[in-house]
Amino acid sequence: MLIEYLRKIPLFQHVLDDQMEEIAARCKRSSFKKGKVIFYKTDPSTDLYIVIAGRLKAVLEDEQGGEMVLAHFDEGDFFGELGLIDGKGRSATIVADKDSELAVLRKDGFLELMYKDPKIAVELMITLVDRLRKADDMIESLAFLEVGERLVRTLLEVAQDDEGGDLRFQKVKKLTHKELAARIGSSREAVSKCMKVLAAKGIIKEVEGSTSVARNAIELLRESGRK
Repeated sequence: MLIEYLRKIPLFQHVLDDQMEEIAARCKRSSFKKGKVIFYKTDPSTDLYIVIAGRLKAVLEDEQGGEMVLAHFDEGDFFGELGLIDGKGRSATIVADKDSELAVLRKDGFLELMYKDPKIAVELMITLVDRLRKADDMIESLAFLEVGERLVRTLLEVAQDDEGGDLRFQKVKKLTHKELAARIGSSREAVSKCMKVLAAKGIIKEVEGSTSVARNAIELLRESGRK
């Protein structure tokens, strides 16, 4: 039931039952297959999208078809708030990373709800601040970190303990070089070269098609740069 999904979203967790029914009634449900574009950058759309199931990504694309992943949206997340607030074109392209189901709330309906319940505006503001901080971190990373350090940080983010494995390393979630390149804002070729260098330095290791990264990979990388 849509109300049950909406209850999981911080934006609406405080809302009373009768108002929640109103929100659910205003939502239109839509399904998208993996790879389907929900909207493109600069599209004139002002709806708010709430993720009921699946996963989506916000990307920027270049003329050669390369992409940079700005964010991922999982169940309970929402996106489209910038266009909803200022009425301008979309700031990024949104693509379904998995088969996904969304609840779509039109701008006029959302604003009416927000005027009735200002706490919704507060929760929206909290989310915007969090996303702004993450954007600042990404800008700093792109401006100041070399490809190697950006790559190592990403590998560490998706790594997890490998039971029975070398305790000095963590097993990395399987990602293609193209996917890694999209995450760090680089090219697939640069990532492939960098992975070979990291392996040669003992910062990562590949065994039977599986990649592991040293727990102190950042420290090792910086030390190797000073030699």
